[in-house]
Amino acid sequence: MELENKKKTAMLAGCVIAAVLVLFFGFEIITQKIAVNNGVDYLADNKYEKAYNSFLKAEKKHTILTSKKNIRYYEGECLIYLGRYKEAAEIYEKIADKREEARAYALEGFAFQQNGNQKKAVENYEKAISADKKDGIGYYYLYGYYIENEQYDDALAILEDAQDVPVTSMEQEIAYAKVVVFEKMLEYDKALDAAKSYCKTYPDDENGKREKEFLETR
Repeated sequence: MELENKKKTAMLAGCVIAAVLVLFFGFEIITQKIAVNNGVDYLADNKYEKAYNSFLKAEKKHTILTSKKNIRYYEGECLIYLGRYKEAAEIYEKIADKREEARAYALEGFAFQQNGNQKKAVENYEKAISADKKDGIGYYYLYGYYIENEQYDDALAILEDAQDVPVTSMEQEIAYAKVVVFEKMLEYDKALDAAKSYCKTYPDDENGKREKEFLETR
């Protein structure tokens, strides 16, 4: 009888502990979601410090069933807007360490680029491409680096590489970038051909329409 009562007491204690844990983790998940939503709103309003603090608060929540990877991406984005590039690079490096991921490498590279570390930036953009050749983000950021450094032939080559794969993300941005790079190279006939092709594929894009009209008047 005494043994049975001990078993009942142990079971009751176990149920109480389980209920407390469920309530605790449930509360943490809900408050984490609220903090993320607040951060997204602050980010949309360009309140980057408040957004970063909200995402940091969300990441510190004790949750075991939800991934914090997307929260870290948000943190990195805020830090880039705040000019805290070294910290942004450290966050993206943590994401990339867990799994080879194109987006993490590309954003880490952008943080390096903005911090003046051009070599590390290019290395990361190339890692992004190697991690997932069908993800357009590595190609697009490397194109941006080449444009910034007026290496227009290299910029065009990397865009053509992306279109040859072909990539399954950022296709529209890459197509429009081809118009830009031809203009930078002062090859306006090719820019116009690229703009016509772009408008045919993306007929609702107003920027594309304006660019085509501008090139047609030259």
